[in-house]
Amino acid sequence: MFDSTETGQPVIGALLYLAGAYLVAILLVNVRSFPLVWHAQVLLPIGIMRCKYYILSFWHLISFHPAATRHSEVVRRLESACPVGAHPFEFTIICKCWTGPDDADWLGHLSNSSYAKSRDLALSKFAVKALPTFLNTGGWVALSSTSYHFIHEIPIFANYKVRLTIGAWDQKWMYLVCRFTSQSKKNHNRKTKGKISSGASPEESASSTPTPRESESSGLSGEEVTEALATSLRADVNDGTILHCFSISRVCFKVGRVSVPPAVVLACEGFSKPSTSGSYSSPPLHWSHAQALRSLSDSLRNYRLFLTGAWRDVAEEERWWNEPLSGVVEEQRKANLKKFEVVLAGVNGCMSIG
Repeated sequence: MFDSTETGQPVIGALLYLAGAYLVAILLVNVRSFPLVWHAQVLLPIGIMRCKYYILSFWHLISFHPAATRHSEVVRRLESACPVGAHPFEFTIICKCWTGPDDADWLGHLSNSSYAKSRDLALSKFAVKALPTFLNTGGWVALSSTSYHFIHEIPIFANYKVRLTIGAWDQKWMYLVCRFTSQSKKNHNRKTKGKISSGASPEESASSTPTPRESESSGLSGEEVTEALATSLRADVNDGTILHCFSISRVCFKVGRVSVPPAVVLACEGFSKPSTSGSYSSPPLHWSHAQALRSLSDSLRNYRLFLTGAWRDVAEEERWWNEPLSGVVEEQRKANLKKFEVVLAGVNGCMSIG
């Protein structure tokens, strides 16, 4: 007799296997969007850096050296990670990203809502690389707002990069610019056959400071300035770099609930104008002032007190953090800030519409 139960079991088993394989594939494709994955990618590196002082202090505790000696060694380790001598407008953070199905929209492009997730990765990396000692005082970077200008879509499964640079700052706010770029396949194949004659890679030539041209009038409307920013951010088509989007993020630096001027934070981390030396082993002149704040006692308490308000007690002529950011840096800061203020004014002006 023909037994339908026995013949049906292999079919059911095969269907269950296919269903299980499909479920596993769906989970793997969306693994980057699982709960807590964003937190691990964005917040965990910052958390580790913020605890680095205490981690290193505990490690050196077994040396049985005096507390001041241990503190001095730990601070030295922290300061070795600072961008000493770096030009603030040339400091660049690059994050390599990929457009997975979980980040794409129904048209097969990177969803507009997913740009913020990649931007968060760049902001996290910026905080860790640019502000190591600031983070260890309990400092953090607060995001106020972000404006996006979408130019070209990023197709699904495509690789792209997020380049973050400092645009400008005032007494409270800093403006960070993110460029979302990819490499043209046609030019990428051509690039692999020969090097650029200047000796600079396309990545290096495309990571210059994304600021508007100095010759542009500061009296432009918000829309005109935004278009001018987009034009100035577009990479030369000859190097094969495609600019898909750029964003402007307004952030401030806080220790607890107290805002710290960006110039104070940048100078304390070692940023300086280009005429000075640029390494931890051969630091700029102002670096000794920042080091003194962190080595006055057996903790970072004095440094924290300086950031949270003691800097106001320093006489104007003795404010050492102004000199390293003067000259060409200050000129570029003022020129860039005018453009960002016009864009911000245009956005704020739209709040009264409707």
